[in-house]
Amino acid sequence: MNTIVLLIDREDAWSPETWAKAAGGKLVGDRQITIDQESDWLSIVRDDQVLNDFDEEERDRLGELVGEPIVYLIEWKGGELVEHLLRSIPPATRAAVDNDHGLLVLVHQLVGKLIGSWIKATSLLL
Repeated sequence: MNTIVLLIDREDAWSPETWAKAAGGKLVGDRQITIDQESDWLSIVRDDQVLNDFDEEERDRLGELVGEPIVYLIEWKGGELVEHLLRSIPPATRAAVDNDHGLLVLVHQLVGKLIGSWIKATSLLL
């Protein structure tokens, strides 16, 4: 299983929850939505408490990237669903990904990159 933190500016209208429901996701518990397909599984949980795990430098960087974020933990098996999720984020949406290995970048910097090239990377290769 893989995990990333997806951070979306509170001012933006797009949300991964809405996307997941439209893609056939089911609410399991208070805040978790899952999509289960033959070879893929995706879980989305809103958890603003994750911000407590960010140090001051990371929080400053988040402010630059997305303003005041709403935080989602994204877990998955396979890769198709998470790629669809990330590609579904509109270009005007201020959204960032933290892979918990030192990479904290705008989602749109990942467009066209295979997940395997950045999921455990400390920086993006140009």
